Amino acid sequence: MRRQRGVALLLAVLAVALAALLAAALLDQSERSSSRARERLRAEQAWQLHLGLEAWAGEALRQAVRADLLRSAQALPPVDVPGARIQGRLRDAAGCFNLNTLAPGGLADAAAVARFERLLARLGLDPAIAGDAADFIDADGAGGGEDAAYVGLRTPGRALAHASELRPLRGLAGDAWQRLAPFVCALPAGQGTNLNSAPPELWALLDARLAQPALAARLAVEGEGGYRDMDALRAALAREGIEGADLGGIALRSEYFLAESEIDADGIVVVHSSLLRLRDGRVHVLARARGLQ
Repeated sequence: MRRQRGVALLLAVLAVALAALLAAALLDQSERSSSRARERLRAEQAWQLHLGLEAWAGEALRQAVRADLLRSAQALPPVDVPGARIQGRLRDAAGCFNLNTLAPGGLADAAAVARFERLLARLGLDPAIAGDAADFIDADGAGGGEDAAYVGLRTPGRALAHASELRPLRGLAGDAWQRLAPFVCALPAGQGTNLNSAPPELWALLDARLAQPALAARLAVEGEGGYRDMDALRAALAREGIEGADLGGIALRSEYFLAESEIDADGIVVVHSSLLRLRDGRVHVLARARGLQ
């Protein structure tokens, strides 16, 4: 009888333990489901708020056209809404070297390659990356970036959709890509580098002499104002003793802008970006992405 009572007690203890484990598992599953539902709700809320910021950016662009202030970036002050805070900015997307100018229409452009080489040298990177990048993008299927190491990574002759597609190239391993990334972008090949919004490093595109940081800094335009036309740019270069600079692939205006948002929805931070094109007074959304570009 004592043995039977001991077995019964042991079975009762095991049953209680199993019930406790089952209850804990059910509670954990319920919490996970609740957490996933909360995250989905906040993600949808953040997306709708970003679309609101996108509309603000479109109106800001239209107003900037009327006031001729397109050279300026604009920030949206933090806005609190029920359950979230939204911050954002609108900036020129062309204050960078447009990688798609290396091979417009699938054909490598030697002048654009030379400009990219000057930028790479200014950043302390291997200028040979420029030739590899052109081969990686162009459609001829021979040499450089199209060797066996890159087969299958992309369709030859297709324009880059994002600058990060260039990361597999030799020479961009480790921190090399981190050094290059802030100065390159992937836009339609017709858009040149907008010097009115470009950092001093981008002035090296024009001439090897502009690799001197102090000289480039004097020429770089900060904030509002800037060069209204190419004659004004040439005059500024001449004052610094720079004659015969390569102004191919250079622009003083942009059609492309990024609307970027950072949304804190109940402690969950989500970032979004939209690539906008302004043409003939109308704003078109070309692409949307989660994460800043």
